[in-house]
This record gives sequence, structure tokens and C-alpha cells, in this order.
Amino acid sequence: MKKTIQINLAGSIFHIDDDAYERLREYLTAVEHQFAATPDGREIIHDLELRMSELFTERLKPQREVINLEDVDEVLEILGKPHEMGGKKQEDTSWQSTSYSGGRRHRRMYRDPDDKPIGGVSSGLAYYFNTDPLLIRILFIIALFLGFGLLLYIVLWIALPLAQTPEQIREMRTGSAYF
Repeated sequence: MKKTIQINLAGSIFHIDDDAYERLREYLTAVEHQFAATPDGREIIHDLELRMSELFTERLKPQREVINLEDVDEVLEILGKPHEMGGKKQEDTSWQSTSYSGGRRHRRMYRDPDDKPIGGVSSGLAYYFNTDPLLIRILFIIALFLGFGLLLYIVLWIALPLAQTPEQIREMRTGSAYF
């Protein structure tokens, strides 16, 4: 049994377990320290809390009411490290606990749901390699005449996940899952 704490993030009330609360408190303290000297510091922190509130609301399902450590880690991974956000230009990682592994995600390849004449493989590869989808399609046609294009396309269609969430689409298009 874990102790839960009630918190207010940008006007929204959440129940959070004590481990997750400590991690979130450390993070917000580091963010406040990062933006303390900036003129718009309060507004930036409020906007960050609004985004956190939205992300936590997405993670809570009707059958679950308490934010856990995994939820906090996922949200902090999306938001990024405080020293990457601007404000004071210093490398401040004192907020990180040893078990936090947030920050940039490894770049992932997805199929593009918006530009998919067949399966979205070519446009997904084009985003990943930062090139034109037409070039990738031409390469698949050349590979088709060489005898392995269709098989390669089918394997990639099966192996690559379709970018479905806004974070996945943003990560596919920019290489970053951050807002």
C-alpha cells in the first residue's frame, strides 16, 4: 500500500503516489530554479504545468485515478530536462534521481498515416532519412525491378509501426517527441 498526495497542477487536482510526487517535486524545483531570473519565468512555469496537466489527464483512465512513478517518468521524458529548456545557461542536473532516464528519446522510424498511397512506408522512411518521399518511392520501384522491392516493402510495412499519437507523429517528423 502506498501513500497518495493530492496536488494542484495549473488548476487541476490530481492524486499522486509519494514516489511520483518526489520525482515531480524535484523536477519542478529545478524548472523554477532554471527560470527564476527570467522576466517571463512565472508564465513559462505555468505553461509547463498546463502541459503536464494535459499529459497526466491523458494517462489517467476511467478505472485509474492515481498518477504513479511510471506516468511521471513518461511525462518528464516528453517535456525534457530543465537545462534544455532555456532560461539560465548552465548544466543543472541536480534534480535527476539515479533512476530517472528522461531526456531525448532515441529516434524511431514510423509509417506516416497522412501520406500513405499504400502503407506509409516510403514517407515514413523519407522523414527518418530527411529526404523526399518521391526519392524513396523511386528507389522502391528500382528495387522492384531488381527482384527484392516488393518483399522489402512488405517487411517494412509489417515491421514499422504506424505513427498514431501526436507525440509519435511529432517524433517521426522532427526526431523529437517534445512539444
